[in-house]
Amino acid sequence: MNAIHVAKPTDCFVALPDLEVPMINTLVTCLAREHTKLDEQILQLALATGRLAANPNDDEASVHTREVWEGIRRYLWSHLQIEDELVLMWGKAHHAIAAALGERLESERQEMRRLLAVLGSYVDDRGAPRNSQNRKGFAKSLLALSGLLETHIERYEGEVLPAIQRALFHSLAGVKTGSAVV
Repeated sequence: MNAIHVAKPTDCFVALPDLEVPMINTLVTCLAREHTKLDEQILQLALATGRLAANPNDDEASVHTREVWEGIRRYLWSHLQIEDELVLMWGKAHHAIAAALGERLESERQEMRRLLAVLGSYVDDRGAPRNSQNRKGFAKSLLALSGLLETHIERYEGEVLPAIQRALFHSLAGVKTGSAVV
């Protein structure tokens, strides 16, 4: 009769399953590509918001700014959710993300949420600022969010994603040699 293997609570951290490394690596690669796309859109947003802030009565600038923002907003939340739920959760569980970096990332997220709430206060049900004063506030808030997103990308590209990849490949090396890497 075959013996039944009973998993110990620490078994899930002994070695990465065969599909976990390629899956996380694919997500890291995808996020890096999205950062490149987002970086270009952030530049467009900064230029559009600067124009709108300088002339809040310019209807064309208002429409253009909203269109650029809408292009970013459309996929920003799914992008951030992948970062939070998969990459960062995995990174923390595998000690790839230092505590100080994790705190900076959480502070960044709180500031993003605050700025998005402020943005919401300037617009009507269709997402359009209600008047020129609201357009100016909308533009300034988007400009601040643009700067925060740019910092976010720099931090991810320079610190977070490389740390995740190092941990992935250290874990993979541990699995191949038979040693457990936690």
